[in-house]
Amino acid sequence: MANHIGGNVFAVKTEKTDCVPNERFVNDPDGRRFLELRWLMDPPGWRVRLRAPAEYVTWADVGCESATMPGYPDPNYRDVYAHGFSIGVDLPDFAVLHPSDRHIWNRGLDTTKMVVRLSSQAKVQGGEAEKVQVIQKDFYDTQRVSLDPDSVSLKSSHLTVGSKPDKFNLKRIGVIGDMSRYKTELGGGEAVDYYYVDRKPIDLWFECQAEEIKDHTEDSGWNRRPECQMFFRYARLDALIEARFPRIFMPMWPQIKSKLERLLDTFEIGELNEGQL
Repeated sequence: MANHIGGNVFAVKTEKTDCVPNERFVNDPDGRRFLELRWLMDPPGWRVRLRAPAEYVTWADVGCESATMPGYPDPNYRDVYAHGFSIGVDLPDFAVLHPSDRHIWNRGLDTTKMVVRLSSQAKVQGGEAEKVQVIQKDFYDTQRVSLDPDSVSLKSSHLTVGSKPDKFNLKRIGVIGDMSRYKTELGGGEAVDYYYVDRKPIDLWFECQAEEIKDHTEDSGWNRRPECQMFFRYARLDALIEARFPRIFMPMWPQIKSKLERLLDTFEIGELNEGQL
């Protein structure tokens, strides 16, 4: 299974062969612990070692192929670089998540954690402009599917689609209609608002459960904790960032983005030693 902090993180597979583990956890002489990865990055190229403080890591694979995949371990798997990993913080102060609170799918009503996925963009052809275009394409592609007024899910829910007033200094489009049934029913994933910057290309956008679905702190009649996802490019690590957090924190999204970038700025980048971590 995927490796979580607190497990036997040094138990990389020992059976094979020519499959080189692409990530590991190490203890520095000063006692600090880090996740080290062979990270895909361009520039400066493919030979990059990325070090992230281990206390922030919520998910990492150990091995050439993801340990969650049915083919693991695969001796013929040659892509020995990590394409992505996840970190987590507690909002609003960006405190490190306690190890017992790192199972990212168990999200109760009091959850304030933010989980951040970093995905390498090194395989995107071209320079910075082309990689930002990937962010914009994701925005339009996802919006086109989710906000199709003829979709079965929206029609069956008697919802429609339209522009909504700007909010949080962002443009907005989303689902419109009576969503009061979500007070008592599960669901609501089809009812989304898209927030995005008023510029081209769109290099920052958010997908949130619609504001008509209330957080329990906004309206005690609702037993819900709607979420948002933020998407943007972080050039220093040549990465696409996807951050998931409770929607109640959307008013402070500029601070969240700034604090996250400052945290990522502390991650060390170095050269590999003949391909070795």
